[in-house]
Amino acid sequence: MIDPAQEQEITRVIDEVRTKSGGEIVVVTLRSLEGRPASEVALQIGREWGIGRAGRPGDPARNTGLVVLVAPNDRQVRLETGYGTNAFITAAETGRIQDQYMLPHFRQGDFGTGILLGVTALAQEYAERFGFQLTGQAAPAPQAPRTRPAGAPRGRGFSLGDLIFWIIVIWFITSFFRGGGGGGRRGRRRGWGGPVILPFPIGGGGW
Repeated sequence: MIDPAQEQEITRVIDEVRTKSGGEIVVVTLRSLEGRPASEVALQIGREWGIGRAGRPGDPARNTGLVVLVAPNDRQVRLETGYGTNAFITAAETGRIQDQYMLPHFRQGDFGTGILLGVTALAQEYAERFGFQLTGQAAPAPQAPRTRPAGAPRGRGFSLGDLIFWIIVIWFITSFFRGGGGGGRRGRRRGWGGPVILPFPIGGGGW
């Protein structure tokens, strides 16, 4: 149905939309719908394939998926939009794109051109919604800056000052148990030379 060169061009447009906006356009061609409505099949595909990223509430790219379903033997085409896509591509707009860009070529048997023009028109809607320009090249996705989670402790290295501090603490505690704990024979513990174990970390992972 689709010429290899046109398939590559369609893929470039889809990749550019995904990279620059997070939206997903999926093209599906079926020999036959086996008597099922195109709207039902496209909706099932969108749900089962998980088209359109989940995202968090308030994310503008949440559920901005779109299925382009073409069944030539049944002479059916369906543009099924996700919940987020409905905000900027209405049913009237999908109808206009079908009538203006896709159906004229479908009637001539040129499905590759019709799908390419339809996908490009849909991609332009994404570009206007998310404020980017279609260039035919998918730019690398921007890397989110690595930030420390809110409330997470700040790690710090184990410095020379830390080492000196703990040597003094250990020396003080050891001296106390060796002879400075009381005034009489019963108040003193002689000959205890074991290690002092501190029940908290002294590394660089924060307190």
